[in-house]
Amino acid sequence: MTDKTAISFEELISLAGASGLSSERVGSLRQQYGANVMTPPAREPLWKQYLEKFDDPVIRILLIAVGISALVAIIKGTGLPDTIGIVAAVFLSTGIAFFNEYRSSREFDILNARRDDMAIRVVRDGHPQLVPARDIVTGDLVLLEAGDAVPADAYVSSSDELTLDESSFTGESEPVKRDARDRVLKGTYVTAGKGQVIASAVGDTAEIGVIAASLGIDHATETPLEQKLRDLAGLISTFGYIMAVLICSSLFIRGIFTGEITGFNLDSADNLLHYFMLAVVIVVAAVPEGLPMSVALSLSLAMRKMTRANCLVRRLIACETIGSATTICTDKTGTLTKNQMTVVESSAGIPARSNGLPRTPAEWITLNAAVNGTAHLDMREGKTTVIGNSTEGALLRWLAAHRIDYGQVRAETPGAKQHLFDGNRKRMSTIIRIDGRSWLLVKGAPEILAALCTETPDLTGVSALASRAMRTIAFAHREITGDDETETALVWDGYVGIRDPLRDNIAASVAACSSAGIRVRMVTGDNPDTARAIAREAGILGTGTVVLGEAFRSLSPGEQAEESRTIDVMARAGPLDKLLLVEALRKNGDVVAVTGDGTNDAPSLRHADVGFAMGIAGTEVAREAGDIILLDDSFASIARAVSWGRSLYENIQRFLLFQLTINFSACLLVFIVPLLGYPEPFTIIQILWINIIMDTLAAFALCSEAPHEGLMNRKPVPRDATIVTPFMILSIVVTGTCFVLAGILQVSTGFLGGTTPAGIATVFFSAFILAAVWNGVNCRALDGEMPPFFGNPLFFAIMGGVIAIQIAIVQFGGAVFETVPLSAVQWAMIIILTAPVLVIGFLLRASFRFYNRKISSGPA
Repeated sequence: MTDKTAISFEELISLAGASGLSSERVGSLRQQYGANVMTPPAREPLWKQYLEKFDDPVIRILLIAVGISALVAIIKGTGLPDTIGIVAAVFLSTGIAFFNEYRSSREFDILNARRDDMAIRVVRDGHPQLVPARDIVTGDLVLLEAGDAVPADAYVSSSDELTLDESSFTGESEPVKRDARDRVLKGTYVTAGKGQVIASAVGDTAEIGVIAASLGIDHATETPLEQKLRDLAGLISTFGYIMAVLICSSLFIRGIFTGEITGFNLDSADNLLHYFMLAVVIVVAAVPEGLPMSVALSLSLAMRKMTRANCLVRRLIACETIGSATTICTDKTGTLTKNQMTVVESSAGIPARSNGLPRTPAEWITLNAAVNGTAHLDMREGKTTVIGNSTEGALLRWLAAHRIDYGQVRAETPGAKQHLFDGNRKRMSTIIRIDGRSWLLVKGAPEILAALCTETPDLTGVSALASRAMRTIAFAHREITGDDETETALVWDGYVGIRDPLRDNIAASVAACSSAGIRVRMVTGDNPDTARAIAREAGILGTGTVVLGEAFRSLSPGEQAEESRTIDVMARAGPLDKLLLVEALRKNGDVVAVTGDGTNDAPSLRHADVGFAMGIAGTEVAREAGDIILLDDSFASIARAVSWGRSLYENIQRFLLFQLTINFSACLLVFIVPLLGYPEPFTIIQILWINIIMDTLAAFALCSEAPHEGLMNRKPVPRDATIVTPFMILSIVVTGTCFVLAGILQVSTGFLGGTTPAGIATVFFSAFILAAVWNGVNCRALDGEMPPFFGNPLFFAIMGGVIAIQIAIVQFGGAVFETVPLSAVQWAMIIILTAPVLVIGFLLRASFRFYNRKISSGPA
């Protein structure tokens, strides 16, 4: 039994000390106080989840009818195998649906667990380092700054204006300032300042863990695509109910004329019950239970594949929406570039260490770079890792390359007070004391600092570096006299140029987005020259404009909407500017995807149609606001996400095309064939087998198609577009009509094979299944080019399995399915004579493409 009782602040201080825990103690503390992982909420038992599959009133009616049929069969002594087969088919169908839902639920649980893998900055063995959130233990010394989430309940050990958003617990939207000895809770966010906290309660023992244990599962809200499918399912169900009534009525009338209904007797009651059950089964087959399954399968597959492509989906709706994106507003650093910043030039030459008060620009820049920041370098096993801001990390590595220990400089000249970097101020400052005098060190955007200096410096060198696609950072200082700590009357020290090369294949990814009808825009805090050079190299800057964030901000909302149409690059942009651009583009009807990594990016991430948060450089606030987390921070991953979003939509269309074609033709055959005086074309259990193919196996087969090249050569699908396209309607009607005509011809003449009524019916049943399989191949192509023939092994495995089961049913299941065995020659003939379904699909696609080209070219 572990001891997880509360621990006092004094005990935590003695436990952590100034250098944090030792690596040797971490394991014992985890064993004593528990791991920083919350126990998932209790789920309903599996048996209860399975029984919920029988909540559908139609299924219940069918089971009641089957029960009555079994009673009649026992009394008459015949027909019991049919009844048992129907029950088995119902249980098989519900069992497959349950298994798929369970598997999808497990997928989402795995994805949600990724939250515990987010990196947290802690001090262990006297050095800052990154550890997964799940590895935090009681007593860990955690470093926090703006944008971080508090990873465990903790006590503040030191605070520099540490301010937290505690609205998730208190409901108060106003951030709260926390000082030393104050308690902070897991799940709250740092909005400003920085500080150090010592973890006091982790996992289930944290306040949020106690609350979560008392809550149920938060069920996902219905997405727009699911709403469309629900409405479509309503129409299909109505069609099924109408057909059921017509079929039941027509069979009853035919029964009167053929002598099946002769009055109040057991045989007449048995036939009436058969008509009723057939009508109910038609409803079961017509009601598209597979639609929700197809969405769940497609989402599950898309989420898994997108995670492998470094896109962690946090909100389901993002999977759908990203496929409709028309514009992407992307950051530069770390997204377009490698985030491998290196100082390559300096106005003051190499850094220089001072003894006491700096006397040269190089010494002031060195002191500023070392002290005026919050980043750290983790140097272990010959590898240097930046913990914190990548720009500050570049400065620290620059010092280290010239054998200057930034840690020693900080220890000798500690910062008394810091004003952290802000996207609006575009600068950071630190107050230090040297020889009893106070000094203000400032670093930031060159033009901003230049305006704050007593003498205006020459920025020609800055412009030259910016035109070579370098980020420029300026440095300045002044002595503080009295209580005046304002960043004014500064002395200019100089600047450095930082290179951050573009990621590999960025230009190709931008070009792919352009071919897909998606306009890429760059939003950056860099100056216009740097932004213009990077955007041109990435292929973003074309005929559009480069605007300053301040200039865009000064426009009226109407002018912003108009101006946004032509923007390729926004330079010197603050978080508010990005938000205004997102809102302006959405007013124009664009579906906007946006990237963000900072705390102040959260509003634009939330207001965009799809928000991409950075998984490496992003703050926890940004990640929480984003819909998708880029695990590698790369723009190329966004392009892959677009491809998977479009594939998801197409996969559901494939399933719909397959299901509605079979649905349409089967219902018409069951209605028309008896009216023509022939026996019912399908038995009840045969219809249930067809329903299993339509609803479950087809969903597995058709919703697993991977993206193909053609997806990124099309314009985005409008969000309000109907999911059933004109081509799909044409294909359903034409292919379904061919099924019906061929079916009637087989029933009436036996042209496909069969010399006895039982043989003709068996060939009809088998040919219908084989034609459906061939049509499944057509559905892979929709109205475009056929994907690689063996590009989806699962599809061919499932369809091959359907054929194998159909052969087994016919050859060995005659007692249940009312079939007779067929010869190898007959099977070969069925396969060959149903294959023209592929030709029908090819002609439909070719005709539709020819018609579209003719329409698009206009009159000659």
